[in-house]
Amino acid sequence: MNRALLTILLVGILVFGTFASGCIGGGTTTQSPTQTQSPTQTPTQTQPKKVTDAILELGKVTVVDTGTAIVVVGPKGAEPSVSIPSGKKVIRVTYVVDEKNTVPVKKLMEEGQGFGAINPAFFRDTNVDALVIAARRETNPEIRTEIFKALYILGNYYVPEVILGQNRQLRVYWSWVKGRYYHPTLPERYDLLWEDKNAPVVDTGIGDYKNDPETYVIATIGWPESFDPAWTYETFGWEIWHEIGDTLVTYWKNETEEVSPDLAVAWAHNKDGTEWYFVIRGGVKAYDPWHDKTYPIDAVDVAFTFWRVARLGHSVSWMVTTFMDVNHSIALTEDEFDKYLQEHPLIAEYHGKTKEVKSLKELLEFFGYNGPTAGVFKLVLPHPYAAVLNILADPFLSVVPMEYLLGDKYEQALKDSNYGKDPTAWAKYVQKGANDPTHQLMHKYPVGTGPFYVKDYQENSYIVLEYNPYYWNATKNPGHKRVIYIINNDAVARVQLLTTGTADVAAIPTDKIEDVKGVTKGNFKIIVQTQLLQPILTFIVFNTQREPFNNVKVRQALAYAIPYDQIAKVVYNGLLERNWGPIPKPWPGYTEYGIIKYTYNIAKAKQLLQEAGIDPTKYKIKLIYNSGNSQREKVMTLIQNVWSQLGFQVTVESYEWPVYLGKTEKGDFDVYIVGWVPDYLDSDNWVGPFLYGATKFKEVNIQVSS
Repeated sequence: MNRALLTILLVGILVFGTFASGCIGGGTTTQSPTQTQSPTQTPTQTQPKKVTDAILELGKVTVVDTGTAIVVVGPKGAEPSVSIPSGKKVIRVTYVVDEKNTVPVKKLMEEGQGFGAINPAFFRDTNVDALVIAARRETNPEIRTEIFKALYILGNYYVPEVILGQNRQLRVYWSWVKGRYYHPTLPERYDLLWEDKNAPVVDTGIGDYKNDPETYVIATIGWPESFDPAWTYETFGWEIWHEIGDTLVTYWKNETEEVSPDLAVAWAHNKDGTEWYFVIRGGVKAYDPWHDKTYPIDAVDVAFTFWRVARLGHSVSWMVTTFMDVNHSIALTEDEFDKYLQEHPLIAEYHGKTKEVKSLKELLEFFGYNGPTAGVFKLVLPHPYAAVLNILADPFLSVVPMEYLLGDKYEQALKDSNYGKDPTAWAKYVQKGANDPTHQLMHKYPVGTGPFYVKDYQENSYIVLEYNPYYWNATKNPGHKRVIYIINNDAVARVQLLTTGTADVAAIPTDKIEDVKGVTKGNFKIIVQTQLLQPILTFIVFNTQREPFNNVKVRQALAYAIPYDQIAKVVYNGLLERNWGPIPKPWPGYTEYGIIKYTYNIAKAKQLLQEAGIDPTKYKIKLIYNSGNSQREKVMTLIQNVWSQLGFQVTVESYEWPVYLGKTEKGDFDVYIVGWVPDYLDSDNWVGPFLYGATKFKEVNIQVSS
């Protein structure tokens, strides 16, 4: 760097203070963030541009002051030499883009990868993407936190999604339901809940089913995206599979610090965390209620399950394709694994203890397991990832029986893959996309290993789950022997279902809380819980590939044209707390330092639209929401009224949930509203899905200095 440029940067230090409220550096273009940046281009020698108090831009380099560190990100060879006041940790991230393997955003839209391979706004900024990858590959939690802060600040500035707020929990249910618990990513297991034996018995209106103490009835809205775990990426589908499936590991009730064994009874990894070995529980059967048949589960089924998720390529597959190498993740026999351990000791960690294990027997003893086993699944990671076990607890990775899905092709597919040693051989038996026969089968007739099975359903009307007699951990007296979902998109009807005792629990919108408060039935009453601040964000999404949302100033203007307080108080009854970026309180990376605290400010919105150089009257904006969600309907109506005042031609439309997901995943929208329940407990599961633009890199380097 020449002396003149360094002087400019040092002036930046003087102008913006000692980083108490500012930083220095360069950055990416803000008007067209969708263009992949060339790693070979050098920064232009221009005056640093103050973007916010925490961000300055210079050519291709972005420097973010997080308050406790300075994060510098840019292409390799383009990073500036920056003089930083003492006491500030400097984190430099440089990269080289893999342009050949970076899929164009338009193609990702065609493939329906929104909220999967790419963020829901189809926003691409190469520096932001590099920071996301850096956070994923970094193992030091302190460094990761600083990178997360930088991403929070950048997400707040670029605003591809406007965070309306962070949700407080709203639970409405009868007091006869006992044993309820809360987990931030997984629903409750309904065989672990129970009811007072004196709970009333009420006809459900579905066949001969009654809501009795052995039956858990849920009045809700929507419909699962699919009964195929590899093809569902929303809360309803995941809830179903948490009841009817099993993953390798799980969280026991409200535990969040450590996963527990499920279909894996023990596990260990190599020193760099790129190979994980899971010993599979023996004696597990998948139950096929459609033909009253069972299928034994082993390590080959596990390898097939993981490989199939990647092969189908639905948006949920990003967690597999990003963090796992399924083509080299294979099934081993116990003998093969034991021989490997003798020459390659592995590290086992469980219950706060760590041990180097050199035999299968030693590993099983470490986990305290002495039952049957069904092989070992070797999971290969392209890079170590701190949150890999968290992902493995997600219901979309529920293990499915390969024999059921492949039918009469099963034996040949088994041989072709050398019994799980060569997963690539399965490409002959499983197609990409929704037309794959295994997907069509599981989509209509799901088969799993969990505590319940799907007994009956009528789309958009009801789903009936029955207790699985073949469940590996079955008991004679489960908390519930049956679960019934009654689907009704009318909020008034759901209130009626709850207050009459037809349902034990119901999805009640916040504006209907007063309709159920104080309702009693004998010695029982309806309980309304609102105390817990959840790590769930409610937000609207801009399609940054469409005008005028490809202009950052327009997005910021519209962020200022949202009546946040009115939405929180009137629509959400005070159960929506302000948040300004893609990480919830109090997770690592959440910060209020150096951010824009968007408030309802029409004058500011008009000013930014003028700076953006657009004429609002020339644009039509369609706001969409999922039908049956009265809160989202009200939010979009409020926004419609305000944005219309700015001159935009604004309409509001609704779609049934599966249709809604299909449109949003393919970028067939202007603006939509949605909520984000984390897939797994790591800040990356907010900044990644909210900001990552699917840029591929040949290398991402991290250097830290004080």
